[in-house]
Parts: sequence; C-alpha cells; structure tokens
Amino acid sequence: MVGMSHTTHAMSFNIGPKGRSVIPAAVRREAGLHEGDEVVAIAVGQGRVLIETVAAMRQFVWDGAPQPGDANATEDVRAMRLEDIAISDAAAERRGATVSETDSAARGAALLAKLGL
Repeated sequence: MVGMSHTTHAMSFNIGPKGRSVIPAAVRREAGLHEGDEVVAIAVGQGRVLIETVAAMRQFVWDGAPQPGDANATEDVRAMRLEDIAISDAAAERRGATVSETDSAARGAALLAKLGL
C-alpha cells in the first residue's frame, strides 16, 4: 500500500449524490493519472480508500514475483515441506504423541474403510 511519505498534493473533495467524485487535477497530475486510465478503488479501512491504476497494481504484483534465475521453486517447496514436518513433529512431541509408520498406515486404512474407499 502507498504510504503518505511521498504525498505532495492532498486536497479535499466531495462525494456527489450518486456516489461520484472528481479527483482534483493537481492530485491526478502528481499521481500520473490520465483520462481513460483504468483504476481500482480499494477500501483499506473506515473512511480510507486507495485508488490505484490497474497497471500499477499489475506492476506491484510482478515486482514481488520471483524472477527467472532468482529462485529454485522445487528447492523452496522442499524446504517449506521440511519446515512443516519439523513443526508438526515438535507439536506432536509437546503433546507426548508419537505415531509410528505402522500406526499411521493402520489409521489411514481405517479412515479409508470408514469413508468406503
């Protein structure tokens, strides 16, 4: 979300009877908004609305996406999975529960049988 630190033009304006409003020209110029630009209005809290062009939103998403060569998705998923397993194991240990592979397979088979699969 855009912060107020870059704001140079802040002007008040009214919302009309049909919910319409006009963004002041100085604000449009500062934001680089032009006639015909497709914009999205996002409610970000009580009394707060963020207006952003679709192009700016798209750029924000792409800027946050991994670029080719930046990451190895397979390794990332494997690392996250190992982290999940470690968290699950730690939780089971805290509960004092240990499930052997045989117990796990038996419980899985019982569940499948109960589901009729």
